[in-house]
Amino acid sequence: MHLRYSSPSASLDEVIHGTGPLVMIRREAEEAVQVFSGVQRHCRSLVEISGDNGVNTVCAIPFSQIRERGYEARSEDEPIRCIDCALQTRVQLEELLTSLPHEGIHLENGIQFDMSPEEYAAVIRRVIDEEIGRGQGANFVVANTGRGTVVEMSRAKALNIYRSLLQAEHGSYMTFLFYDGQKYLIGASPERHLMVQQGTVMMNPISGTFRKQPDQPVSKADLLKFLRDDKEILELTMVLDEELKMMSQMCGRGGMVIGPFLKNMSQLVHTEYLLRGHSDLPVTDLLRMSLYAPTVTGSPVGNACRILGKYESGSRGYYAAALALFGRDMNGVQILDSAITIRTAEIENDGTFSLRAGATLVRDSDPENEVRETQAKLKALIQCILCPAARRSPVPADGVLLADEEILRGLAERNGHLSRYFLDDQERVDNTLEAVRGKKITIIDNEDDFCHTLKHMMTSMGAVVRVVSYREYDCASDSADLVVVGPGPGDPNDEDDPKIQQLLRIMRGLRGSKKKFLAVCLGHQILSRELGMEVVCQEVPSQGVQEEIDLYGERQRVGFYNTFSARRKEKIPGIRMSYDKDSGRVHAVRADQFASFQFHPESVLTENGFRILKETLTHLLADGEASKT
Repeated sequence: MHLRYSSPSASLDEVIHGTGPLVMIRREAEEAVQVFSGVQRHCRSLVEISGDNGVNTVCAIPFSQIRERGYEARSEDEPIRCIDCALQTRVQLEELLTSLPHEGIHLENGIQFDMSPEEYAAVIRRVIDEEIGRGQGANFVVANTGRGTVVEMSRAKALNIYRSLLQAEHGSYMTFLFYDGQKYLIGASPERHLMVQQGTVMMNPISGTFRKQPDQPVSKADLLKFLRDDKEILELTMVLDEELKMMSQMCGRGGMVIGPFLKNMSQLVHTEYLLRGHSDLPVTDLLRMSLYAPTVTGSPVGNACRILGKYESGSRGYYAAALALFGRDMNGVQILDSAITIRTAEIENDGTFSLRAGATLVRDSDPENEVRETQAKLKALIQCILCPAARRSPVPADGVLLADEEILRGLAERNGHLSRYFLDDQERVDNTLEAVRGKKITIIDNEDDFCHTLKHMMTSMGAVVRVVSYREYDCASDSADLVVVGPGPGDPNDEDDPKIQQLLRIMRGLRGSKKKFLAVCLGHQILSRELGMEVVCQEVPSQGVQEEIDLYGERQRVGFYNTFSARRKEKIPGIRMSYDKDSGRVHAVRADQFASFQFHPESVLTENGFRILKETLTHLLADGEASKT
């Protein structure tokens, strides 16, 4: 990202070592560091950040800003901290390192975490058993917070921590220092949050963590084992699905999944994908739609925010949010670049600081192992605070191994049974389906943004699609040719839940109206109940699982995100079922009026999901006039 250059009004040395606002950012492996300084201001909403005056702005956005999407978040009234840049320049890394101070750092009482390793492991177990195990979501990222106080905090000490981080960490998307006169954010984030350049939108879901052993080379056998580990694969594909939901809302003209890749850092190796699409929306709208990555919240994001409020004490502050650069390119077009604020220390002028880390918790996570993972994620940052490095650490010598042919094959194998719809460039494919072209489809949003992925796929077929909340849907006034009762979190048997009550009313209304409809996941479970089937809580949740099933006589690899499932009932007139012969779990139901899936045809885990969806819509819309009330 290249921002327009502004001439400095003070020397670079005065800017770095003075008292005013300061931002320094090194991107990935660049041998230069961008330096910004200017005027500090606070904002309360994203639309206030970047006006039309062409001023480039760097801002630290708090996690509580996710409330702009209507989601819950604890807050201590943190503002969006903005610096409107009067100076922007680049300094060679080696030159900057020699100019930054070597200032001794002492802590009053070390670093104390809110939860001991044992307490944190217990919380992780509760999340797995009580939240994932009860259908509240597929994964969650509950953080633990470390706190401390730097004795006689000063700008020189902050610069020393940043110098140390530049020397010690490698492979970060951004290694940064942000100071607005009141608060320092110093970190080395591995993960791009959102980039927008000339209408191209990019996100980088990162998940899956390989921990390096101290002073030992990475073993090829261990790395291959990591690449083929089901849990690690599951983590990445789940966050990939979740960020595809965001991309589906941002990029109406399509996009694609590129990767996976390996990200090599000093203590860890991560796996990641690149998502790329195109949009004509303003950058602030795109940023709002991307709040925040499932890699730091969980999925579905809305319900994950409620779970975070339940298990985390206090506000997240600026953790797991975004450090964002707003500006305009040489043609005056708005641009944005942002990193997720993880592996980051938040330091006040009085020296009090906090740092946080969490692990992606899935159905088969091991609590003790997840605790060790969070400790590894913070290791480089903590070392830079406690023991600032005197010399620059060498670049990890793992690059040759990570480019090994067998390692690359292990990476490529991960895509072997994923949906081709997302791996292909959708802008270059005409997906129009005559049976669907021009048909009106209403998708009922049950608090899972998979509804937007469904909209994206159906729109590409030529349908005219709207998404409406279950709270607002009215069957009697809906003139759509087809209604989709979408997926979402919740216990389909909890009739005290207002959401389940409303979905039961919607389902009865649809069936009585003779409207054609499709039901997915939670919608499928509600329909199954209405058809007289028992819906039970599975002993082992199927959250983010790919299974091969018999779908009406055809073998298909499909993606499941469910904790509850319907059990087959004999002889329901006019109903055709796809089910597991051993357990009786119902995978799909089909009749003249409706179809339903327990799996997600819109998931990247459903290999032929787009074709399955096309064939289902063709079946339901074959007699378009009959589909109306």
